[in-house]
Amino acid sequence: MKHLIYRSQTGLLLFFIILVGAVLRFWHFQDIPFTFDELSAMSRTQFDSFHDLIRIGVVERDSHPAGIQLFLYYWSILFGESEMVIKLPFLLAGIASVYLVYRIGIIWFGKTSGILSAAYVSSLQLFVMYSQIARPYISGLFFTLCAVLFWSKYFFRSPEIKYIAGFVIFSALAAYNHYFSLLFIAVLGISGLFLINRKNWLAYILAGVAILMLYIPHLSIIFAQAEKGTIGGWLGAPGPYFLMEFAFWLFHHSYFAIAVFVLIIVVGFTMNKSTRKLDLLRKKRWLLLIWLLPAPIFGYIYSFTKEPILQYSLLIFTAPYLFLLMLSFVGEWKVKSLGFAIMLILSVNILTLIFSQDYYRNFYRQPFNQMIKNAMALEADNEGEVFIINDYIPYYTEYYLRKYDQELSFYTTRNKEVRIADFKRMLSKIEQNVVITSGLDDKYFQVILEQFPYWEGFETGFTYEQYVFSRKDLDGNSVPGRTSISEASFNRIEDTLWQYNQEDIIIDTSSGSYQYLMTPEVLYGPKMEIPLADLMGDIYRIIDVELEIVSIDSILNAVIVGEIKKGEEMVHWQGTDFSAYGLETGKPQKVFLTMDIQKAMSDKNEINNQIARFYIWNRDKQQFIIKSINIFLRPGNPGRYRL
Repeated sequence: MKHLIYRSQTGLLLFFIILVGAVLRFWHFQDIPFTFDELSAMSRTQFDSFHDLIRIGVVERDSHPAGIQLFLYYWSILFGESEMVIKLPFLLAGIASVYLVYRIGIIWFGKTSGILSAAYVSSLQLFVMYSQIARPYISGLFFTLCAVLFWSKYFFRSPEIKYIAGFVIFSALAAYNHYFSLLFIAVLGISGLFLINRKNWLAYILAGVAILMLYIPHLSIIFAQAEKGTIGGWLGAPGPYFLMEFAFWLFHHSYFAIAVFVLIIVVGFTMNKSTRKLDLLRKKRWLLLIWLLPAPIFGYIYSFTKEPILQYSLLIFTAPYLFLLMLSFVGEWKVKSLGFAIMLILSVNILTLIFSQDYYRNFYRQPFNQMIKNAMALEADNEGEVFIINDYIPYYTEYYLRKYDQELSFYTTRNKEVRIADFKRMLSKIEQNVVITSGLDDKYFQVILEQFPYWEGFETGFTYEQYVFSRKDLDGNSVPGRTSISEASFNRIEDTLWQYNQEDIIIDTSSGSYQYLMTPEVLYGPKMEIPLADLMGDIYRIIDVELEIVSIDSILNAVIVGEIKKGEEMVHWQGTDFSAYGLETGKPQKVFLTMDIQKAMSDKNEINNQIARFYIWNRDKQQFIIKSINIFLRPGNPGRYRL
């Protein structure tokens, strides 16, 4: 009787955990926008034939297996392409994964380990966020958990054919899902070779052959993708502390959440008086530890031998086993103690998710949806006057224009060789008076501001910055925060941070203004050096350098250079080529350099002992005139990498 009561009470706790997980994932379900990866995948479903889908949508434009792309293709044909429809299967897979972790935990270590692990899978951002993204991460977790469940039943319960069949089916699905879920299945399958007995050896080998046979149709795609090369290059190489950083992120950057996890393990370990076979426990723990290693090891090797690929999402397939492993030491708890621990886990994780991470505000403001919503608000106040400029595949913009039934003109720099001179000509042809930008390279900010001189709006969010410019002042309130740091007009008595040779100053006889003459003998012109700490208190600032020149040659190959140095070490270097502006001889024109300090410092807030230096490099030793130099400081984006 007590056993039945315990089971029912545990069942209520599990139901509560799953309910919490469902609420966290379905919160404002109708408002969850597409991410970049999702829109990229959706843009690759726009084909009229299966052949084109595979040849173009998978082989040419993707680097993942075909499984999820095929699913999205047919799912969108059957049910449409709305965000809710596309995301629904992945949200359900995320909720099911909570239950699967519990079931696996019971088989391996008992109900306490299973239900505590399920509480973490229910409430941590890693699992919540990827449940809300229609990409092959939560689906891969679901497939691999199903494979592990059937594998575990086969080895630890009863070697029945139905269990080995389930293992084969879900292993094949995981292999078609993502190459890292395929890696996990390979490790899972190999580890079974060390557990199988002679009686069942043949059946297990045949199961492996069956998985391979099911995967044969995909081998041609692997070879084609390998021959083409990978798609990427946008990730940074993982540092030596990648796994520690992942662990900190996993617990929402919260020492309190980490402390709760450690406390539960310590208390449970201290109170654990289990009499179960220690040899079997050790074997299971070593097995889970082995499962955890291949993904980061392979990710590191590939990242440093070919190109960076290792990111947090790739560890989702093995992350539940970290919790099962660590919580295997706590033994079995009474329902009251278990209920208290679960409430503590969920409370801390939910509070840090919502408040510390500000998850729902950050994640629910994706750049593509937000861009159109902001453009619509501008259009409501300035009918027929709004133009959009972005760096997105046209499908991304068109998707949200269709969703909101809007017709707005837009221009994208994506997949175009857009020189600054071409971009300036495009700007001059815009008939509208208001421009909203999103996802543009930093170099375009000042170019747009030159023709649309009123900076009217500024919004930042997770992965994006959006700006609003206008040709005329819309409401008399310009965006605060852009301040002048230093100006050089070459007046001999001016107070400026810029350093230059006074002997190179000339006077324009027509205007009486002072100018700086760069001659073939002058390799380096005016320069400015200043400690970063004197400019700003953190890295979330952007420096704009504006240079007005008069070119003597039709092609001018001088460069504005921006550097950050720490002692003799070059931390960051960038330059703007004058030639990119298509300069006209004898005419005053502006060239610009923009340095986002957050990007320059690789998101590391280490500004002490760092020197920012800007100078003019007369690379080809030509002659030209510098009329003035201005340097400005404006706000950056603290939330760019928030999640």
